[in-house]
Amino acid sequence: MYNAHVNVLGLMSGTSLDGMDAAVVQFSNGPNTEWNLLYFKCLPYPEALKKTIEATYENIRLSAEASTAFAAWTKEVIRTIQKDFDGTIDLVASHGQTIFHKPEQKLTFQAGCLSEIASDTGIPLVTNFRVQDVLLGGQGAPLVPFGDHKLFGSYDAALNLGGFANCSIGAPLLRDGISAAFDLCPLNRVLNKFANELGHEYDKDGHLARQGRINPWVLDQLNSLPFYDLHAPKSLGQEWIDEHFIEYVDLLAPQDALATCVQHMADQIAMHLKGKRTLVTGGGAFNTTLLQAIEENGVDIVLPEKTMIEAKEAVVFALLGYERFKGNTNVIGTTTGSGIWHSSGTIFHP
Repeated sequence: MYNAHVNVLGLMSGTSLDGMDAAVVQFSNGPNTEWNLLYFKCLPYPEALKKTIEATYENIRLSAEASTAFAAWTKEVIRTIQKDFDGTIDLVASHGQTIFHKPEQKLTFQAGCLSEIASDTGIPLVTNFRVQDVLLGGQGAPLVPFGDHKLFGSYDAALNLGGFANCSIGAPLLRDGISAAFDLCPLNRVLNKFANELGHEYDKDGHLARQGRINPWVLDQLNSLPFYDLHAPKSLGQEWIDEHFIEYVDLLAPQDALATCVQHMADQIAMHLKGKRTLVTGGGAFNTTLLQAIEENGVDIVLPEKTMIEAKEAVVFALLGYERFKGNTNVIGTTTGSGIWHSSGTIFHP
């Protein structure tokens, strides 16, 4: 790959299981990271695959089946983009679907990180980005701060509101431009659960949460969870929600659970980002009730255009794949906890 410009398809499916974000990003070979978003599309999650993935959360022995199914969908997505995008795709960077994440046991697994994606589509693939950092003693997360520094470094902080809320806090004088990056709290993984109980796929604009009442006792229990006292780096997974979080909010009616969780999320986000000019992206950026609660807690929110709100994580994974393919560093080990800057990801050739 020696072209002056390289078109990379970044694929990201988060823990919310709402779809696959696909971004074609053009990078220019050279000393500076010059880039341009050429194309973006979000493809809805197939219902059968969603059920397969959710079943795997309950029974890890189904992980091989889930991985094969997710890889098949990934190939469908790539072919769809090839037909829709007016240009060539030189490289695919695919995050895969996180099934479990237990870095303290040096375990993390993303379904669908399979070589057949490259062999069947004829396009080189970079995938499996998290494993190396976990084996080096890190959290394997967050990986997005590398992109926050390289592509969005003009803000005090970057906040992603996806299945979980995570942030990068800027420090321009440091080599990596990031002073800390970590998961803040659960987000859409929890909010969507209670919206589902009310017959909705998600809480559009936070309307359901506005109908509920905050339960002070539950809010206090959530804000007192031990995870929030841990120092960064730290990361969350579905297992933590199941084991430590959900028992408190399950006591409430769905609307009250949503209202209480939104306030809890705003509290935890403001704990670290109060007073900072913060770029906000991810599906939760469309939840106006949540954004209002965050702003009322003193965070200076900056919303980019709608496409970038949705595309940012896919754009960053395109960057991670591009840098890995060139053999360059793409993980800031000081933020993941491995302490080692390294080039992570498995490369598969057609």
